[in-house]
Amino acid sequence: MTPTSSTLTGKTPASDVSASSLTAAANVTDAQNAARVQRDAEAAKAKVARSALILVLLATCALAMKGLLAKFVYATGMTVDGLLLLRFLIAMPFFWFGVWMFGKNRPGERAMRPADMIWGAAYGGLFFSASLCDFTAVSIIDVTVSRIVLFSFPAIVMILEALHRWRFPPLRQIFCFLITYCGLILVVAPNGVSLVSDHVWQGVFWSFASALTYACYLYFSQRKINVIGSMHFSALINTVAGISMVIYELIVEKPLHLNMSGVLWTAGISIFCTVIPFFLLFEGIRRIGATQASLISLSGPALTFFAAWLFLGETLSPIQLAGFAVVMVGVASLKNKMTLAGFGRLLARPFQGPAA
Repeated sequence: MTPTSSTLTGKTPASDVSASSLTAAANVTDAQNAARVQRDAEAAKAKVARSALILVLLATCALAMKGLLAKFVYATGMTVDGLLLLRFLIAMPFFWFGVWMFGKNRPGERAMRPADMIWGAAYGGLFFSASLCDFTAVSIIDVTVSRIVLFSFPAIVMILEALHRWRFPPLRQIFCFLITYCGLILVVAPNGVSLVSDHVWQGVFWSFASALTYACYLYFSQRKINVIGSMHFSALINTVAGISMVIYELIVEKPLHLNMSGVLWTAGISIFCTVIPFFLLFEGIRRIGATQASLISLSGPALTFFAAWLFLGETLSPIQLAGFAVVMVGVASLKNKMTLAGFGRLLARPFQGPAA
């Protein structure tokens, strides 16, 4: 075979040089496109996380205002029974409207069956009891104290899980449980147990009863939520709770003392502190998951404390503030195996820009 001039001179043909250049340029372009796609994906993910954080925070703020608005309802002369009856009846159609609008073709949601109604009656009864005890507590003691006591329900869930599964809780959970209730003692009895009035003990009893029944409702209803979906389940238990409230009122025949101002405040509680927060929280959980949403919801009692101080003039003594902080740390440790530093990183993560 006769050697070419390029072989003899040791030079690369121009066509080969052009092909190599094109290949190198194509590789660079592909790498740039891949990096751009990755940056776009990370930016979209960060945007979703930011929007989910906003949704969960808005839901938490709205839910934190429930007890505060209840105080305004009671100030009009309306009773606990009147507030609860109207709250359930007003919220009920909005929940079913949400199911009709968003829950029909949503993954994990299905139409209800007769067996679901039976279980819904049990869980709805627990939810009704928790609501009745909660609003009764708010009518007796300060909103801040009642919220802190109610916020201890994750510790009760821990005990329920241990009893249900017949196993001893891990030492970490026991330690967190003790921390939580030591903090509660500081909040309820900052000057000593013997100096707590019967009036305060009565309110604490109702608030703890609400925490107990709410913990039972949450723990035992999880399986049914996974079966029929959270939207259908929420509509079902709110309907059962409303029916239970009607039956309860027919039995006890307590006065309602309905008035226009009280009705308007109650409508605000039903729509802005019950229905709308549910949809916001549900969408936030769908975007970032229940674990992160539950961490963000830890700010609820703090938001209630600030609002009660701003609008009702409620304050906590330094000892009660220390107890409040202890309860927050104990519950945060119970709900998630995370440190406070990890909690801070979690809240900061949605605001961080995409990686370069």
